[in-house]
Amino acid sequence: MRCLIIGGDAAGMTAASQIRRRHSDWEVVVLEKGLVTSYAACGIPYFIAGDVSKIDDLVIVTPEEFREKRGIDVKIGWEATGLDPAKRSVIARDGNSEHTLTYDRLLLATGAEPIVPAWPGIDLEGVVSIRNLKDAERVMTLVQKSAKRAVIVGAGYVGLEMAEAFSRRGLEVTVVEKQDGVMGGIEQRITELVENELSEHDASLKLSTTVQGFEGTGDLLKSVVTDKGRIDADIAIVSLGVQPNSELARNAGIDIGETGAIRVDDHQRTSADDVYAAGDCAESWHRVLARPVYVPLALGANRQGRIAGVNMADGDERFSGIVGSAITRVFGLAVGRTGIDERTAERAGIPIRAIEATAPSRAHYMPDHGEVWVKLLFRTDNECVVGAMLAGRDTCLGKRCDIVATAITAGMTVSDMAALDLSYAPPFSPVWDPVLQAAGKAHFALADDKSGN
Repeated sequence: MRCLIIGGDAAGMTAASQIRRRHSDWEVVVLEKGLVTSYAACGIPYFIAGDVSKIDDLVIVTPEEFREKRGIDVKIGWEATGLDPAKRSVIARDGNSEHTLTYDRLLLATGAEPIVPAWPGIDLEGVVSIRNLKDAERVMTLVQKSAKRAVIVGAGYVGLEMAEAFSRRGLEVTVVEKQDGVMGGIEQRITELVENELSEHDASLKLSTTVQGFEGTGDLLKSVVTDKGRIDADIAIVSLGVQPNSELARNAGIDIGETGAIRVDDHQRTSADDVYAAGDCAESWHRVLARPVYVPLALGANRQGRIAGVNMADGDERFSGIVGSAITRVFGLAVGRTGIDERTAERAGIPIRAIEATAPSRAHYMPDHGEVWVKLLFRTDNECVVGAMLAGRDTCLGKRCDIVATAITAGMTVSDMAALDLSYAPPFSPVWDPVLQAAGKAHFALADDKSGN
């Protein structure tokens, strides 16, 4: 049995490892167009900031380790250019050579590509869209060439992380965002907190500002052109999100979802026989919205890769879906979200109510305690928790976000959540944790409604 995998990062290599665990005698071949496998792209901003000393530290498992220790035939520098599901064959290029490989089972783990508009000056040295380790090395080279001014185009998670990284490197930082809020404009309170945090670290945030292109002297970037004027820059990071790399599947006649990603079932099977898809090229089932979505996040990619690998190896496991949990840090401010926000609920026709609470991150008498803001969303028809946004100077904010994610996944009501028996000690939380306070406020609000108060 030959299992062929296209893409050697999170989903692809997780699947390959699962297949090898179950069948030591099967042939497992991975085609990776880059030169590294299984690397931590999420760690790139922290490499730029200096928290990670060497770029190689972001490589989790090398191609050599996969080949020598796990018996997985990883072919780096091989790019799949064609797929014929009827013939069970893939055409791939290795430099100037073309190869045809056959398969019994195939996994598409082709990932995603950065969204990069065809702006004037996009090819200038100094304009970078970060997606892989090669891009990270380009940025570090620019920093080491005494760059002084950085402009981040896009105030999403990666854009804000890069803003912190450049600021810590001593660069003058400006973040430009087309929308009127950060992180997709999901919450005005979060935008205010992030803007204040950036300002405290001498970084500027320009909202409702549209980038029109880049200008340079020769091949070198000199400024970012916006609808509100030019911004001097030595480095410009284009961070507008990603789109699924689904062209190989589309050209092969495999079904593509409305999101533009590859449509899969709960076993990660595509519309073609014995062809699976997983990771940032594939759709995910959203447990709250009850429909396919495109949410390219690291844990989801790894989970899908594991499910695909198990099922390609004759197993029977289902991908249970996601709730869209995410977290980031902007200097000392942590921001997290899970489930859906109010705007998404409105578009989906889901009746919700939102309750806000602000509470200390630990006992008020402990040093360095800060406030945690929680906005909890629940359905008005069945009182189930469906989303939350959190922010604060809180090293435990991720776990607080995870509590809400667990409640959503378990189908808990706000009253169920308010009754959770959470751990307590003064260095970690107040007696009533911030998420419990938010759930408690929702519980009592519902009780007041029912009693007519």
